[in-house]
This record gives sequence, structure tokens and C-alpha cells, in this order.
Amino acid sequence: MNEGEYQRRISYRLLLTTLWATLLLLAVQAIGGWANQSLTLLAEALHTLVDGFSTVLSLVAVTSPQRQMGREVWGHGRAEVAGTLVLCAFLGFTGVSLLLIALRQVLGGLTGAATPFPVALDPAVLRFTAAMVILNIALGIYASYQARSLSSQALKLNTRHFLADAWLSIVMVGVLLAIWQGQRWLDPVFALLLLPLVGRSLWRVLNEQLPMLLRPTAIAPEAIAHLATQVEGVTRCTRIRSRGMVGRQVWVEIHLVLHPEFVESAETIGEQIDAQLRQRYGPLRTQVWVEPARPYQDAFAEPGMPNYLPPSSGSGGDWA
Repeated sequence: MNEGEYQRRISYRLLLTTLWATLLLLAVQAIGGWANQSLTLLAEALHTLVDGFSTVLSLVAVTSPQRQMGREVWGHGRAEVAGTLVLCAFLGFTGVSLLLIALRQVLGGLTGAATPFPVALDPAVLRFTAAMVILNIALGIYASYQARSLSSQALKLNTRHFLADAWLSIVMVGVLLAIWQGQRWLDPVFALLLLPLVGRSLWRVLNEQLPMLLRPTAIAPEAIAHLATQVEGVTRCTRIRSRGMVGRQVWVEIHLVLHPEFVESAETIGEQIDAQLRQRYGPLRTQVWVEPARPYQDAFAEPGMPNYLPPSSGSGGDWA
């Protein structure tokens, strides 16, 4: 097993463990919130659902064999798009419903209603929720350490998102403890404060992680081809693909046709192109395939048309 495969497997296991822990916490919060009529637990369940969605996005990146280990630049299909739309619709509907219920309870408490706050927190739910929160935070800290040592962008984004709101989970446990002690008015009040933060958390995932999943071309193929052909020895640059976001991380794959005299310098040429791309476009990962120019191919190839012949055996190169 090579180093890249080992790192991918460790990242996959950490993300899968994080996902299961997140789903268990989500089940505890959702079931406990519904059974105990706790708006705080239900609102926090929505926040945990966003954390789970973030983990799923990272798992999609790590498990895809087409993506490079380390600074991954991901691609998504219909499943990820449909999942995002369904999640946004569910969070919008549920969040507005909880918001209306919380406002009604607060107004009922201000107007002197008989039982404005129906929450009745079970101590077992409180203990189990606190234990799961501590476990998830500890797992997030460990995953963050591993993300730095493995240089896994997928794991790094997921742990950064989770740990950014870890303090909120700790505050939530303190609020539940106060509710158990009889301060029931905190249940709808804290839910009102928590729901906008759920929206902020979802926006952070959509703004930071989802753009990294975009398939559209990051850099115009003509610009890459023009830059590559300026390097001595390159006769043609074809089958150009790029994904990601310029300025953050871009993945580039190009096929070079080299003059026969420069085939032995293929690695040096690839490094020169990679350096020029980095200088102009910032962080990126370049995969270069090279093949010698063949007179009969050049004679019949139309200008600007890609050469779809596969790279010659033993002549391909990959420079990160």
C-alpha cells in the first residue's frame, strides 16, 4: 500500500467514525427533543444535521477514486445537488416551524399563560446528550490533528466547520442543565438564538465546501494551452481539464505532445509548466501526461482539436 492510499484510508475511517457519532447525536437530540418537547434540543438537532451534511461532502471527496489525495479538488453530480436542495428545503421548513412555536411560547410566558413552556427534560436525555457532545468534540479535535498530519483538505474542512461551533454545543448543554433545574423559559429563548446560527452554519458549508465541489472549468483551456506551449519542446497541449476555484485550490490535467528531441526532458518540462501555472493562478495540483510528437498525427490534426490517443506506455508523468 502506497503512502497516498494509506492517507486516504485513514481519512476515510476518521470521517466515517465522525459521521456515525454525528448521526447518533442527531438521533438523541431529535428523539429526546420530541419526547421532552424541548425546542432547544430540536434546534440543536438541525445544527447537528448540517454537521452531518458537511461530513458527507468530505466523505464523497475522499472515497472518489478520481480525486487526488491531499489537496483534493472535488466534483459533484446530481446526487450531491439534489441532497443539498432537499436539505435546504427541510431546514427551511423545520426552522420556520420551530421559530413560530418558540415565539408563541415566549409570548405566552409574557402574557401569563397557564403552561407557556411545556418542556419536561428527562435527566437520562441530559446525561446522554452531554456525553455525546463531549465525545464528538474530542473526536473533532483528534480529526483536526490528523488532518494537519495527513494534509487532507476534505478532513480539514470538515473538522474546521465542526470545531467552529463546538462552543455552541457546550453552551447548549449548560442551557439544558438550567432547564432541568427549573428555568424552562430558557428553552424557547435559546432556540430563538440558535436557529439563526443554524442558518449561518449551513451558509458556511455552502460557501466554503460546496464551491470546492464544482465541476465547471476553473481556468480557460486556451489560457493553459497558451502558457504550456511557451515552454520549449512543447508542440501541442490537448485534453485540458481544470476544476476548483482559482485562489483556493485548482486541479489541472493536461496532455502534452513533445518534440521527439525533448522527450527525455519530459519531467523538467512538466515542472516548468506547473511552476508557471502556480505563479499565475495560485495554489493548484497539476497532472501532466506527455507523449512524443508523431509526424502523421501532426499532419492530420486540426488546429485546436484534442488528440484522443492515450499516452504512450512509459511516457506519462505525474507531478504534484
